[in-house]
Amino acid sequence: MRFPRFKNPGSVWAPALLALMIGSLSTNLLASSHREAPGTSVDPLIDATDLYAFRDPNYPSNIVMIANYIPGEEPAGGPNFYHFGENIRYEIKIDNNGDGIEDITYRFTFKRNVRRGDTYTYNDGPIEGVNAKAWGSDPNLIVYNTYSVDKIIGFSPQSTQITRIGTDLLELPNNVGPRSFPDGYDTATGAGGGVYTMDNNVQVFVGPRRDPFFVDLGMIFDLVNYRPGTLPGDHGGGIDTLAGFNVHTIAISVPIEQLTQTGTVITNISDPRSIIGVWTTASRPASRLLNSDGTRTETGAYVQVSRLGQPLINELVVPRAAKDLFNASFPNQDAQFAAGVLDPEVPKLLKALLNVNSPSAPRNDLLNLVQGFPGLTRRPNETIADELRLNTSIYPTPKAIASRLGLLASDIGGYPNGRRLGDDVVDITLRVFAGVLVNGFNIAPNNALGDGVDGPDAAFLTGFPYVGRPNSGYDHKHDNPTLFPNSFVEADPE
Repeated sequence: MRFPRFKNPGSVWAPALLALMIGSLSTNLLASSHREAPGTSVDPLIDATDLYAFRDPNYPSNIVMIANYIPGEEPAGGPNFYHFGENIRYEIKIDNNGDGIEDITYRFTFKRNVRRGDTYTYNDGPIEGVNAKAWGSDPNLIVYNTYSVDKIIGFSPQSTQITRIGTDLLELPNNVGPRSFPDGYDTATGAGGGVYTMDNNVQVFVGPRRDPFFVDLGMIFDLVNYRPGTLPGDHGGGIDTLAGFNVHTIAISVPIEQLTQTGTVITNISDPRSIIGVWTTASRPASRLLNSDGTRTETGAYVQVSRLGQPLINELVVPRAAKDLFNASFPNQDAQFAAGVLDPEVPKLLKALLNVNSPSAPRNDLLNLVQGFPGLTRRPNETIADELRLNTSIYPTPKAIASRLGLLASDIGGYPNGRRLGDDVVDITLRVFAGVLVNGFNIAPNNALGDGVDGPDAAFLTGFPYVGRPNSGYDHKHDNPTLFPNSFVEADPE
């Protein structure tokens, strides 16, 4: 399948936009959204870890949106390996007019299939073949998930415009190990590798993936406890806490004209109609009954229990008492959480622990992330809402010059204009919290802060779904010290 390509109308804007946003760019994040709230920490199947949205570097006519769930998956987690959950609605939502309410939703629902109950194993023999079609029909695969995809127009809890665009698709099985997959665990692009095409060039992929996020969580949550020799942290030396772990990925690639307010591809970077806001949610039935035979019965209307737009708004800005409320609320209600943005904790920790001075509260500049940035991702009269905003008119930055620091390095194709897999949101966030985009604060050590982890433990794929193959339960290892220093470091699909 071929997609049309477009010239990049925004490349000459990078220096001007960076200058425009000095003093107004902000972020509220520090790490990936793993176990960010009391409710999600005890219900990992609904816990969204990361959300990404970017223009496809191979087919720039499409926008790729990736929602990862289930933090800290141990690859060797048998006999009951991880899967997306039944009776859960996983949704990727798009706001294309700036009112904080979804205009388009892609809903994914799952069915657990068990071929027989007379064995404890996940598979009781080798799963042969090199693609998902062969795996799904192999009788040796005992437990597997299938899923459906619905496209919803309008406010999804009330919309009647629901179209099923995919059904009985295979969630790729877990990568148990080489004896279980003697022909190799191949997830190359194409329908055979778990990628399905539907609804006028929409592509979807669902399955376990190597966690693409990279961060030294041990250092961050131990009161920003830099490891010996790493301060200020931007020269390596950190430990990628997520190395060796998997997540479960929902990836969808959609033609731009199916997402914008006008239904067209807009090439003018200044046209606010080119901007979309993206977030992901998970919803469960309102009631759950535990039966005496060990089964569960779930009934009632679906209730939203998880939400993620920008990485880590809930984890590091919203106070503990309001975290579950945040997960249950809608983006157009986010003004109620503004206090945590205006006077965030992270700059106070940087001062107390590292003697790093930051701009004084109230940090009105930090509201610009929630509302979007003038000239880049903010529409007129933008509603305060936690959405990952993307200007769809901006062409993907060529891999050779893409920077892991995104806008901080004048790369407007990266975070916080959407978010690519290789964008180092930890380093970006630490520096912005320290005020590097406010006059007088772009000084050392503020402009060199980081966690010492500058890339993932293994390369990304060069094609959709881009997220790397899952770690093998047999071969995996954690805390891989081999780091990739540049963003968008990728490996060719097999």
